[in-house]
Amino acid sequence: MNDTAAMPAPHPLSDLSDDALDWQVLLHSGTATAADRARYQRWCQLSAAHAEAAREAQALWQDLGHTPTAQALQQPPAPRRWRRVSAIAASLAMLMVGYGAWQQVPVWQADYHTSVGQRQSLTLADGSRVTLNSASAVSVAYSADQRKVVLQAGEALFETVDDPRPFVVEAGGEPVSGSAAVFSVRRQPEGNRVVLAQGEARIGGQVLQPTPDAGAQTAWQRGKLIFNGKPLGQVLAELERYQHGRIFIPDQQLAALQVSGVFDLDDPHALLRTLEQRYGLKVTYLPFLAVVY
Repeated sequence: MNDTAAMPAPHPLSDLSDDALDWQVLLHSGTATAADRARYQRWCQLSAAHAEAAREAQALWQDLGHTPTAQALQQPPAPRRWRRVSAIAASLAMLMVGYGAWQQVPVWQADYHTSVGQRQSLTLADGSRVTLNSASAVSVAYSADQRKVVLQAGEALFETVDDPRPFVVEAGGEPVSGSAAVFSVRRQPEGNRVVLAQGEARIGGQVLQPTPDAGAQTAWQRGKLIFNGKPLGQVLAELERYQHGRIFIPDQQLAALQVSGVFDLDDPHALLRTLEQRYGLKVTYLPFLAVVY
């Protein structure tokens, strides 16, 4: 986060957004100093684009329900001891035989697909855009009276254009429809999750309300995971979607530890390293398995 007051070189907007989010994490971490806050103010004043990125990041942080005095980054817990970690981890590793095949996307039926850890954006015939998340697959079936996309696995973000034909996403449950809208659909066993970021969308005819933290929940499209006071177990389950193998946490009390931060999806292993350093965790790595304790 460079706060130099010299005339800045042209700065990609996505980089500014990422820097602004990094500033929010620092400012709400409970460790920010007066000097840090002064540097942030200078950074905001570098250009109109910097100021706008700062406003958007602050609004996103507030959407997450974060406040300056509550749910800040937790202080690292006292070192936890977990006896027989190696023995348990070794036993779990034996159960992982064949796991790689279980985690594969059903690409044989898909028009477009991504592998684990990959993202892909594509433009459909009508100009609508689809961004596939990790390990996702879609098939496209446009006709004279309907624009249908079948989400066969994973998650996708849809940016639909206005068209007389309805835009329908099928994902094994109630169909999701929306025109001139931005929404994501995540296919999961317990029920599909839909996030509406912009416009109007419906599930089975029922109008959806805009998702308050849509910006955070769809940050994956630009390579970020954003958490605010989320249980460690939930964070690890989300991270697991972006890498091969499983992440196992045997201590339920540790799994409830509240975690906040902005993490880079392009280096998922760095997220585990950050959690180790910030929260005093230990991680044992085995083939297709990481054990957190």
